[in-house]
Amino acid sequence: MSGAERPPGSPRVVFSARGVGRRYPGVRALEGLDLDGYAGEVLAVCGANGAGKSTFARLLAGQEAPDDGEIRVEGHDGPVVGPADAERAGILLMHQEPLVVDDFSIAENVWLYRLRAGRDVLPWQLARRGDDQETRELLREVGLGDVDPAMPARHLAPGQRQMLALSRATVTPHRVLILDETTASTSEEHFKEIEEMVAAERAAGTAVVFVSHRMPEVFALSDRIAVLRNGELVDVLRTRDTDPGRITTLMIGEAVSALDRPPELPENAGPPALSVRGLHAGSAQDVSFEVGKGEVVGVYGLVGSGRSSVARSVSGQQRPVSGEVEIDGEPTALRSPGAALRRGVVYLTEDRRREGFVADFSNGENLTLSTLGRSSRLGVLRRRRERTRVAELIRRFQVKGGPDVLTSTLSGGNQQKVCLAKWLEADPAVVVLDEPTKGIDVGARLNIYRIIHDLCRENRAVLVVTSEAEEALMLCHRVLVLRDGQVAGEFDTATATTDDLIRTALGGEAA
Repeated sequence: MSGAERPPGSPRVVFSARGVGRRYPGVRALEGLDLDGYAGEVLAVCGANGAGKSTFARLLAGQEAPDDGEIRVEGHDGPVVGPADAERAGILLMHQEPLVVDDFSIAENVWLYRLRAGRDVLPWQLARRGDDQETRELLREVGLGDVDPAMPARHLAPGQRQMLALSRATVTPHRVLILDETTASTSEEHFKEIEEMVAAERAAGTAVVFVSHRMPEVFALSDRIAVLRNGELVDVLRTRDTDPGRITTLMIGEAVSALDRPPELPENAGPPALSVRGLHAGSAQDVSFEVGKGEVVGVYGLVGSGRSSVARSVSGQQRPVSGEVEIDGEPTALRSPGAALRRGVVYLTEDRRREGFVADFSNGENLTLSTLGRSSRLGVLRRRRERTRVAELIRRFQVKGGPDVLTSTLSGGNQQKVCLAKWLEADPAVVVLDEPTKGIDVGARLNIYRIIHDLCRENRAVLVVTSEAEEALMLCHRVLVLRDGQVAGEFDTATATTDDLIRTALGGEAA
């Protein structure tokens, strides 16, 4: 089926892209794209990093104008070439990075777009909106029914921030809804609310565009799947007529081989590289565990289980209330990221855009942030030495873009590789990774997995926090399941199942 061909039944065309192209300096992001969106249908748009899927989302939302071709929306006079056109045409874009105003209350963020448009909600009405039944019901629908609407939005976790942003779809009129990697920041327990929201949009006759790299979600939500590769439309398939393997092959041009099991643990490795006893920090309460040299230990749990509190406290990002941490059998107090780095412990944040790199820095500047001392003498940076090392890191970690390219302009997968390379350049003994594959496609994800397994072969200890049960089993030797701040179970990934992990996280018994 071509991108312009209608599925059986000839449903109503809501938007139509014809010959759409977009170029940036030295990059062809999209070329000759023909694609239609139908009323009451979910169209998934898939592709590897740099395939052009987010570029298409921005063009459809009027955030950028195409260099070639045009996009038209039913009932709108003329093509969509800017944000004002998109708003008048009824196009609503939900970004991968949730647009949340930290200093506004949760309720004020719910009604933000209506306030901006001057529709129905006026500034002096926001206080009332914070307590009214409609606001609380909207929050319940996106899994935030237990949060205080008057609380500042800055206190929400990343997944909760994304669900807050999604709540605006209910109160903002639209006929086209674009979900651009919006599930990348959410956890498995929020997917039910997203499914219900998408079902309501489909029933209302909305044309939904779902940009995603997560195959289970693509197949759970979509009616058709459009696959982009290198800026071109490869194919459009009905979801019921295909499978994840075929879509993945279309995305990257070749079949993806299954990831091998983690490397065998070394014999006589000595004391654990990381030992934690009675840790109390944030949501974590009395957590104890060990990570051996050459071992990958996963920490799996739902939002609020304490998983990120564990990662941040054992890497100096936040001070624990109590507990003991040992590195190579020696007690240590990791009171800051710098203190942790000096003891050979590094931390990869789950929120790379806010904490992972400096947005105004180039790849070269970001890659050497943790090891500036190696490229300087008497406080003066030696540029030639720095550039030689940066070139090696870009090659080793397969980062697209040269040393002078701003990291903020890269795809999510390449940004993550820059963040990971920056910390591994410090030659750590213990590597703490908080959601290392969040928001990246299947190709970049497998690349990250292989890097982690290479760390095992180098006899480093790796602690991986993940909200995906399947990833935990694929990547780790052992998995700790946290529930209500405590370790509710420990599993050997050679014999455990996703059902074991999820049931334990929810409070049931493993099968």
